[in-house]
Amino acid sequence: MKKKLVGVVFGSCLVLGSALNVGAVENDKDCGDFASHDDVMAFWYENGYNAGNDPHDLDRDNDGLACEVSQSEYDNYVASQEADDSSEGTATEEEAATEEDETEEGAALPDTASNGPLMMLFGAGFAGAGSLLLFRRKNQNA
Repeated sequence: MKKKLVGVVFGSCLVLGSALNVGAVENDKDCGDFASHDDVMAFWYENGYNAGNDPHDLDRDNDGLACEVSQSEYDNYVASQEADDSSEGTATEEEAATEEDETEEGAALPDTASNGPLMMLFGAGFAGAGSLLLFRRKNQNA
């Protein structure tokens, strides 16, 4: 009976801990949040998303295109963006190296932290409970 109770308690702690550690994207976007396909393509392109990197789940069919945008629409959009980038002027290698050197050291890190301390606490609790059960069992057998 005690084993079942301990199993239920640990199982519920495990479920609760995994529910608290959901990696939901802050400010999650849906296809309905965009006014047009151009807005979707701009968001998708600017953030560097693809079929393997889609935190907002805009690409439900995993074809690498967000919100059912056609391949030709996206290819045209990418071509226009690359044409705009090249028309802005090409920096020389020296200017590019200078810009890289001027990046601020110690700048703020992106907000990617999760509730790791809470998960560490759960892990320590499980390790402690396992140790306690192991030592109790050794004492009973001795």
